[in-house]
Amino acid sequence: MPILKSIRFKFAIPVSFLLLLIFSIQTLINVRAIEPRLISSINSEVKSFSQLADRPFVEAYERYYPSGFSKFKDILEEIWKLSPNVKRIQLVNMEGKILVDTNDLRLKGAEELETVSPQILEKIRSPEISYIFEDEKKGTLKEIISPYIDEWNRHQYSLIYFVSYEAVKKETTKTITRTIVLALVLLISSLILTSLITFSVTRPLSELEKGVRIIGKGNLDYRVKIKTGDEIEQLAEEFNKMTEKLKNLISELEEAKGSLEIKVKERTKQLQERVEELEKFHRVTVGRELKMIELKEEIEKLKEELKKYKGQK
Repeated sequence: MPILKSIRFKFAIPVSFLLLLIFSIQTLINVRAIEPRLISSINSEVKSFSQLADRPFVEAYERYYPSGFSKFKDILEEIWKLSPNVKRIQLVNMEGKILVDTNDLRLKGAEELETVSPQILEKIRSPEISYIFEDEKKGTLKEIISPYIDEWNRHQYSLIYFVSYEAVKKETTKTITRTIVLALVLLISSLILTSLITFSVTRPLSELEKGVRIIGKGNLDYRVKIKTGDEIEQLAEEFNKMTEKLKNLISELEEAKGSLEIKVKERTKQLQERVEELEKFHRVTVGRELKMIELKEEIEKLKEELKKYKGQK
């Protein structure tokens, strides 16, 4: 039997498709559920970091930037490590000059300093923290502009924290990968289990099919041997009973045929004897009729001769 037409294949394909559909839907649900949570978690983390990092960042700048730049870099890197979701930090003064940029950690003179855009400058000068969103619907931040207010209530600097959501992509990728791996493992397991289940069903069916072919060729002494303890075994038992009945019926028919042939021969013999008797009787009867006719003709002749004799007298 071609594998594409086998019960095992017909059973395994829809089961596999159903499992893939279930896991695809589950993956989509997991991704949709985890993404908002991760975004919210990152937002909370970078907001907290921006509030805590302002003072040590500015103090390190004022203390070490002009005189010990390497020390400033070490402190800055230690601070930056505390928030892996902040991909860049800039320290900006009230004129909009970028004093420090973590993307370019080298000592710069006044003539080398870049300037922020007028829109950003307005937020830099604001005493309130500002949030610039990448996608407001999703709640993804692009930048956090945090004003630094010292103990004398002076606002000389603001820090810009650039937010990264790479962790969301990585976690989403991990979730999808884990789900795919789990789906493949379960799919393979289900295929193996499906094969075992279908084999336990198709094997006795194959044995039953074999019995049908053998008995169909005339071997009524063959019996199907299936011990599965289920409906297939009951079917095999009923099939064997049917075969036994068929064998008995054929035997009875053969006996009846033999008896009928004997009766037909006897009756044929009787009829043959009767026909012979009738033919014999017919021959006898025909012979008597011929003799009677001859006798009558003889009598007529005698009567004619007697008349002639009387006429002569």
